[in-house]
Amino acid sequence: MHKLNTGVNEEILKEIELKLHIQFPQIYKDFLQMCNGGGLFIPGTVLSESYIPFNAPKKRGVSYLNDSFYPERRPVGLPDRYLIIADLNYGDTICIDLMASNMYDAPIIQWDKDMKDISRSWCGLVEWIMDELEEGSLLVDYDGEEKDLDF
Repeated sequence: MHKLNTGVNEEILKEIELKLHIQFPQIYKDFLQMCNGGGLFIPGTVLSESYIPFNAPKKRGVSYLNDSFYPERRPVGLPDRYLIIADLNYGDTICIDLMASNMYDAPIIQWDKDMKDISRSWCGLVEWIMDELEEGSLLVDYDGEEKDLDF
């Protein structure tokens, strides 16, 4: 149902921060050190991962933090203040609002690709992850099978 990658070390994260001229909120650094990307409710939410050049070539279909600010990676209209941290299977993007960070945590937003605007927001990383897991559990059972929803 979930496939989470092994964490990445802090030195890699520092390199990415320097390259991108940003600073990750501490809670997100801690998260990446435990889980460097992966997928929730596969093929639901693709969590961005830190690309480590000496490990292997880049893979198709993977969301890389290192590429977050490349124009071809960013949805139309997405302001530079947002770091892409996940992609939803229907095309929307989940981002950290770097400009609103208190250095420990930061608001999380969902960028709607069709509206070209924010459709949802959360106070921080934990609130978003918990919401994502709760929503996913309503749609998928523990075996990874879609639930039969009769409304």
